[in-house]
Amino acid sequence: MPADTKSDDLALRPDASCDKPALVAVIPRDHCVLIPGPVPGPVTQHDLPRATETVTPTKDSVACDDTDSSSHWRRDVVPPEEGDLAAAPVSLGRGLPSFAQSEFYTIVRRQRRQRDSEGLEMKVPHSRVPHLNAEWEFSGWGSMRYLDITPEDRRDAGTRLSAPRDSEVLGYLSAISVSGNDVSGSVFYAFPLVFAAAGIYSPFCLLTASLLLLVFRPLLLELASTVRINGSNYVYLLQFSGKMLALVGAAATLLDAVATSTVSAATASAYLVAEIRSMPISTTSLTVLFLIALGILALAGIRESASATAAVFVFHMIVMAALMVASIVHWATKDPHSTILKQNWASRPGTSLETVHALFYGVCIAFLGVTGFECTPSYIEVIRPKDYSSILRNLILISAFLNTMLSFLASALLPLSSIIDRQNVLSALGSLTGGGWLHILVLIDAVSVLLGGVLTGTVTTIELLERMAQDRILPHWFSLRLPVTGSLHIATLFSSGLSLLLYVGSGMSLLTVSYVFSIAFLSQMLLFAVSSLLLKLKRPRLSRPPHAGMFTLIMAFLVVIVTWAGNIVLAPIALGVFSGFFLAVLATLLVIGAQPTFLRLFLFFCSAGPFSGWAMTAGWQRRLVMWYKSRRAARVCVWLKDDDIHVMLRALLSVQKNAPDAGTVVFIHAYGSIDTIPSELHPNARLLDEAFPTITVDLAFVSGNFSPALVELTSRTLSVPCSRMCLISLDRDHPWELAEYGGVRVIV
Repeated sequence: MPADTKSDDLALRPDASCDKPALVAVIPRDHCVLIPGPVPGPVTQHDLPRATETVTPTKDSVACDDTDSSSHWRRDVVPPEEGDLAAAPVSLGRGLPSFAQSEFYTIVRRQRRQRDSEGLEMKVPHSRVPHLNAEWEFSGWGSMRYLDITPEDRRDAGTRLSAPRDSEVLGYLSAISVSGNDVSGSVFYAFPLVFAAAGIYSPFCLLTASLLLLVFRPLLLELASTVRINGSNYVYLLQFSGKMLALVGAAATLLDAVATSTVSAATASAYLVAEIRSMPISTTSLTVLFLIALGILALAGIRESASATAAVFVFHMIVMAALMVASIVHWATKDPHSTILKQNWASRPGTSLETVHALFYGVCIAFLGVTGFECTPSYIEVIRPKDYSSILRNLILISAFLNTMLSFLASALLPLSSIIDRQNVLSALGSLTGGGWLHILVLIDAVSVLLGGVLTGTVTTIELLERMAQDRILPHWFSLRLPVTGSLHIATLFSSGLSLLLYVGSGMSLLTVSYVFSIAFLSQMLLFAVSSLLLKLKRPRLSRPPHAGMFTLIMAFLVVIVTWAGNIVLAPIALGVFSGFFLAVLATLLVIGAQPTFLRLFLFFCSAGPFSGWAMTAGWQRRLVMWYKSRRAARVCVWLKDDDIHVMLRALLSVQKNAPDAGTVVFIHAYGSIDTIPSELHPNARLLDEAFPTITVDLAFVSGNFSPALVELTSRTLSVPCSRMCLISLDRDHPWELAEYGGVRVIV
């Protein structure tokens, strides 16, 4: 061989010295391999490399010629010494090694070079990987294990999944009341705004706005059937897109829930102070007091909070029914000729263009009167699946009936000028039709149902914070519970603190908070449409029995965009105020979720600075490294069906992008028998482990068929929550739906 031949080249050429066609491989010093197959002819000294070579017979060798069984041999090539730079050709037979055999022999050769007597575990300094910039970036080598799962464990897992969860599920009345108080309570603050824009056409605008929710109901049913997890748009976008869009959804959901609590408390305070002139407390102080008191009530737990909201909801329905009956009786007895209604009708817009403007802006404002509908997916885990569809339908019917009937009765019995000028329209209606007792009853109902809206926003915020803590986007102490009530006390206190911060940050102005609330609600509805679109485009194979068509999806987009544009035209400042708060919340979530990235950059800056070698800085640099490693101590599991390295690579890249805190990725394969385990799964996992030195790639095998019970059992065995488990995809003919896997994510 010429002296200038590069040791990294592998040349194959015909061997003229052999009787049978063969190939000669020029094997570099660092690439000696064990080659199965027959020896084509007598081995001469020229054919041997400069290494000790032993030739032993074996029955397991792969034969090149089936007729000559005596030629089955295995050649073990011991690599040359480090100082020997020569490489000699080795004569090969027609039976070239397979890829799996070559990979195995490469691993064995590396262990011999490192003199490692512990098998396949690589104990090599990080310098083997040249693209590591610092030693502390190296996360360690992975391992392989078979999970020991007994039949008793399988039975227990099946029992846990099939056991009734009545203690964790809300009843129908409690479930509908959490969002129902918000939906039905809009009559206390939406009427003056809608009447100011639409006048006598207000009942029609309020009815149209309520019926527009029918467009969004199929979208919410489709999303819930696919992902039945608390968190609303945050969870949907996390499943169908990635972490960045999920944080956008989290910021919008969080801002909508906090604004719901703040607006409800501020409106209740304004309503109470306006009716009771001798109140010894101001509207601002009363709003702060309401937010603190309702936060303390939420510490009693979601079931107790739902019981309180259910009582408020029932009381509200009774009072509204009494008000409607009293109004109808008063209309029939005191104004049988509908004089006031005719006067109000005479004040309608005179031209067609003015009528169109009144109807358009009236519907845009009235659409905000159905807020609360978007909060239902935030606590879907405590709603029975069979109840969810009817809850959404009944919320729409309640909104349509109450808003239309009460607005029509108000326009028939009260002059438009008094409706527009008064904050408490229904109190005035009750005073006119029923006297003082009905006036007081409506006042009590208004305050109670608005405070129920505070609980709705608090519950939505709590459930979202808990989900984000389980996904390790927020610190784990957001998911801590009180031992007595089981309430998420840290999340509850944080929710009340955010509401107070929003109120103070808006200058304690109800109008400013209302701007944030209006755009936040429309943003939530827009994100529902975006989530449904991403589900159809990026997860088309997922099973979802309530399927929303593309026409419904397009209509939802149009409804949100048109109403959003109308509200911004009416109040341009609304977009600016919302954008400021939204960007602040989003930036906070990004900073919290990117702690490992910021720590890594800071450590690089410190190590490259002039003070990196100072003795006084060595201690805190070590502490920063320990903090960095603790922030990347999380594990993410990925379930694999086969050994396709392309799929494994995409899964690893997805975890690296969306879970920066994951220092370990565990590939899990469920097998029926040992013979069905893909042959290249272990070599490919080791290859990826070396290719990604900043992530430890483990491999685990579990016996059984892939099912929710097996996932739940594996989650307990590995101490990894289901929300940190991922899978590639689920076919439409899969016997279980994604919602049954308790939060498992689809990543590719």
